[in-house]
Order: sequence, then structure tokens, then C-alpha cells
Amino acid sequence: MDCEQVRDQFLVLAVTGEKGSWTEGVAQHLERCKPCRGELEGLARTWALLGRWPDESPAEEIRVRLVRRIRLQLLREALLSASPVLAAAIAGALSLGLSLLIPYPFLVSLCRLALQVSEAHAAPYLVAGMAYGVPLAVGVWVLRRRVLSGALAGSLEASLLFLVILAPWVLFQCRDFAPLLQAAFLSGMGAGAVASSLAGLGLTRLAPT
Repeated sequence: MDCEQVRDQFLVLAVTGEKGSWTEGVAQHLERCKPCRGELEGLARTWALLGRWPDESPAEEIRVRLVRRIRLQLLREALLSASPVLAAAIAGALSLGLSLLIPYPFLVSLCRLALQVSEAHAAPYLVAGMAYGVPLAVGVWVLRRRVLSGALAGSLEASLLFLVILAPWVLFQCRDFAPLLQAAFLSGMGAGAVASSLAGLGLTRLAPT
């Protein structure tokens, strides 16, 4: 065996330290080759020193800081993933309160008078519905970038959740409306929610958090 072939086995030889595990060719080569024998002995000494190196564990303060940082990161990600829900919940509560102060039929009648159209016309229902979608702008603004992080998809998701939250209440309060007019009112609320969420998102870009 030549030097290169023997040195390929040095790590195993140094770790085991058992001459019985050497092949006859390796043993014969080491007997007559002083450089290879010296290199193997040096590697064995280095390995032995590494074996006596004490195991170090990170200081308790470092471990605590690392765990705290990981927890904060996980919490931040959880809040970001739940941000559309939070914005929709805030806006839903505000819109519900607004509907108690100004009932849906009352605002529809005001819009009808302003637009000078008949009772069966869908326009007043669309306009009135849009007004009750405006609170979503407040929901987005209150939570600012920490919630939607400037994401268009997040604001649209909040709009959809807003409608899902309020739909049963709206249908109950608008039960005397014709089905097509109910649909017009909900459509207006959806359009108002989307427009308001985008407006709130735009305001977060203009104002500091």
C-alpha cells in the first residue's frame, strides 16, 4: 500500500486506536514509513485531546433570551395570521352599533328621499349598505400595519370576514325587504367594506404606526 491509501484510513485508525483492526498492508506500511507513522501518532494525540475537552452549555441568560425571542416571533406570526379576523371583528362591532343607532330601514328611507327614487328602486339600498361598511376602515386603521402589514390580500380577507360576521344580523334586520333589495343592501355593504378596507390600508401607508 502507498502513503495515500494508508492516510485515507487514518481517521478510523486514530479513533479506534486498536492495532488489531489494521489490515496487514497498513501495519507493514507504517513499520517502514516514518512520515505516515508520525502523522498517525499526531492525529491520535489530537483526537485524545478533543476527547478530554469539556462539554460547554450556553449560559442561562443566553438560553432565556433565545427562548424569549422565539416566543415573541411565534406570537408575532400568530397575530399577523389572525389580523384580518381582528380587523373584521372590530369593524363588525362598530357597524352593529351603528345599525342600532341608525336602523337600516331608516337610512334606506333617507337615501330614497335624497335620490328621489321609488321604494322598489335598488339604489337607496346600495348606498345605505355602503355606509354600514365604512367601519371596516376604522378596524384597519386601529390595528394599522401590525395587522395587515400593508397586504392587499389581508384587507380583502378582512372585508369577506366582515360580511360573514354581519350577514345573519343584516338579514334579520332587513327581513321586511324584498329578496332583491336585501341582496342590493348586502352588495352595497360589501362594496363599502372593500372600499373602506382599502382606504384604511392606504391611510396606514401615509401615517406613522
